[in-house]
Amino acid sequence: MILSLKQLLIENSFIKKEDFKLISNTKKNKEIFQQLLENDQYHDEDILKAIASNLKIPFDEVNEATFDPKVISLIPENYARENIIVPLFKLGETLFVAFDNPCSLNVIEELEIITKQVVSPVLSPKSSINILINYGYSYQEQKIEGDSSTMSSLFEMGLQLVGDEGGEEETTDLAHEAPIAKLVDTIITQAINEKASDIHIEPEENTVKIRFRVDGLLKDIMEPPKKLASPVISRLKILSELDITETRKPQDGRLTFSLKDRDVDFRVSTVRTITGEKMVLRILDKSDAFVQMDKLGFRESEFNKLDSLIYSTSGIVVVCGPTGSGKTSTLYAALSKINTPEKNIITIEDPVEFNLDGINQIPVNPKIGVDFVTGLSAIVRQDPDVIMIGEIRDIETASIAIQAALTGHLVFSTLHTRSAAGSVTRLINMGVQPFLINSSFLGVVGQRLVRNICPNCKKEVKYEEYQGIKAKTLLKKLTEEYNAPKIFKGAGCKYCNDLGYKGRIGIFEILTLDEDTRSLIIEKASSEKIVNAAIKNGMTLMVDDGIEKLMEGLTTVEELIRVIDV
Repeated sequence: MILSLKQLLIENSFIKKEDFKLISNTKKNKEIFQQLLENDQYHDEDILKAIASNLKIPFDEVNEATFDPKVISLIPENYARENIIVPLFKLGETLFVAFDNPCSLNVIEELEIITKQVVSPVLSPKSSINILINYGYSYQEQKIEGDSSTMSSLFEMGLQLVGDEGGEEETTDLAHEAPIAKLVDTIITQAINEKASDIHIEPEENTVKIRFRVDGLLKDIMEPPKKLASPVISRLKILSELDITETRKPQDGRLTFSLKDRDVDFRVSTVRTITGEKMVLRILDKSDAFVQMDKLGFRESEFNKLDSLIYSTSGIVVVCGPTGSGKTSTLYAALSKINTPEKNIITIEDPVEFNLDGINQIPVNPKIGVDFVTGLSAIVRQDPDVIMIGEIRDIETASIAIQAALTGHLVFSTLHTRSAAGSVTRLINMGVQPFLINSSFLGVVGQRLVRNICPNCKKEVKYEEYQGIKAKTLLKKLTEEYNAPKIFKGAGCKYCNDLGYKGRIGIFEILTLDEDTRSLIIEKASSEKIVNAAIKNGMTLMVDDGIEKLMEGLTTVEELIRVIDV
């Protein structure tokens, strides 16, 4: 049943009692919607999501990864800017177009005349559409003409430069040649546009495999001939100011790549394998660094719990999880929220991944004797209100962090543990005294990242389709404890590059210390006992938070069993 805009706003509690007069006195949907957006207390994303669900059309915060540059010319730029719309991609004879205002869908008829295509709308926030309009039409202006920019021609030109004998001694000269430089630029640009987090360059027997990590999973991108491996890696070494002649020892460096509208930093690492030198580039895109806390995926109760922790006057808040689970993003979101001119916030990180305005960030540099221990010792003499430590790795770092917390500072840090309760036992194993944990720790956030189902190709799936042991265990839990709810997955479409997934969301558990858990910590009890006591006092486990997101149709069975034990 499709509701009217007024009914939808009331049922979803978007309209407060004092605003009922606005609803009753305004007849046009467009006017209602516009007045709501002009009111700062309403978030356009929440309203658009509800409207999209009601109208059964996709909602997405569109970006470059959603955009096919070939379709931008179908809609004139002035028309796109006037109506705040942007073409995304084509599927057959259907053109997908992003709209910011669901009450302007009458524009569809005009668009179908202009484009001579069947137009399918996607709702998206105005800010996302405007960014993509600027990107899309500027992209059209800077398109490289001619066939020389294609991958195949770049490979061919690179091979001609390398030649049949192409030895290591020629590598430096080749790395400066235009085709090699263009190939490297193309790889980097494609990775940034696909929102990849890492680029892997891996020499094999006859080729060099190039893979991107997108939404936590690696995917093959291209396989240039093996002869191009050395010039490509050498080019990246030159950009990263690494030793181009050293191919046996591991090296680490950084580089900055300039796009038209921004600079993107990379952390570069090399290591020697039996088939050649492998390189991994971690992409540190500042445009994706700042995620607001309410966008991370916390349920309301967990959000409020974390919100109270980060506004404490002193104590330690730890975020734990494996590499790539979003710990740094959570800490940056928390610091950004509490960052005010009245507070002196200092961080020590290895390395500093993103620059945060108004926050003093110190990079670890062992070459000059600045590690976490010496850096922290200096920080506590800098009159800080809030301290962030990139990671607690040893007893020395933990001891200084605890002393800082006990002397009136609020301390944030991370730990590499599988669960929130596991962080407590890890600290005890490091040598931290249990009474110091009880005195200084406010709470521990455990987290993972799961991929979101693509809203455009989302479909219901039957329980019988799953055969694996872990999947059956999870489905049994769903049947017995949750009355066998509907589950979904993405079929794969152009919108999500046939992956069935688009974007990621966090699943969380927050352990706060109460009387029962403090007693168990003093006894040096196992993490299982601490978890059981915390559950009795209202803690929600990661698996249960994941199941809630599964039942809401946000993620899939495959994703849950991939990232957590069920």
